[in-house]
Amino acid sequence: MNDILVIGIATVDAIGRPIDEFPAPGGLRFFDRLTLSTGGCAINCSIALAKLGVPCDVIARVGADMLGDFVVAELTRHGVRTDAVVRDPQTSTAFTFACVSSTGERCFFHTMGADARLCRADVPTESLHGRKLVFVTGTMVMDDLDGAPTAALLAEARAAGAKTLLDTVYVETAPRAEWDKRVLPALPFVDYFIPSHAEARAISGQQDPSAIAREFQARGVRHVVIKLGAQGAFCRSADGRECRIPALPVAKVVDTTGAGDCWSAGFLAGLRQDLPIAEAARLGNAVAAHGIQAAGATAGVPPLAVARDLLR
Repeated sequence: MNDILVIGIATVDAIGRPIDEFPAPGGLRFFDRLTLSTGGCAINCSIALAKLGVPCDVIARVGADMLGDFVVAELTRHGVRTDAVVRDPQTSTAFTFACVSSTGERCFFHTMGADARLCRADVPTESLHGRKLVFVTGTMVMDDLDGAPTAALLAEARAAGAKTLLDTVYVETAPRAEWDKRVLPALPFVDYFIPSHAEARAISGQQDPSAIAREFQARGVRHVVIKLGAQGAFCRSADGRECRIPALPVAKVVDTTGAGDCWSAGFLAGLRQDLPIAEAARLGNAVAAHGIQAAGATAGVPPLAVARDLLR
């Protein structure tokens, strides 16, 4: 058993680039390259950790289909155990078509598939014991796990001695009430809440990262890190100390798909080594900086020593 457990969504990503405009109904547009890769927060983070050389276990749900076979094969290829990946014969593996512009920014078309059916029963109580870090990632698209079930899971993980982390998925069309229902019940049991700025704004209704972080802490979160993309990350620790960690410069942004998940892997690697929150966030920035220089969610992730070299 490894000391990091990642629980959350698994998808297959088809990444088209560059796509700078969409055709009118009945129209046609060309793009240069299609990359097929695993995706989803939990799979991306787990593979990124493996590429860093940091062992972890993952719990996710995929279909009993060709795409599910692909997810399992890719995890195995990177040395991530798959015995806790549930194969669901009743639905398809989640699938995303990611449209990457010439600037590296992206938008997505997604079907939730088996991710919506990941549930508390897929996470046995014994799987939470002996962990240092338990990370639930993909809130907002896990219909059977979001809300109260995630809260119970995190409370149990914390009672078993683990530090808990939570990350969300940005669902652009979700009303505020849906964010409240799916996210807020879990916050009192979260040691590190690490949403993107867009997700944090949607949950809080506020813009300023400091104000957002204070609201999350008022709801029970201990530490807050808000991922700011090209602007780096904002950290507010449990004792009220705040800092901004600037992003690291890169030669060329190729694909930002999975950048947040690569960041999470670096952050987890830092916490595993007992780094302070700001230093763990700095390591997250370094891993994300490598990740966005290659096509695919985790293709650019280097060994941990190389990521540390970028910080120097």
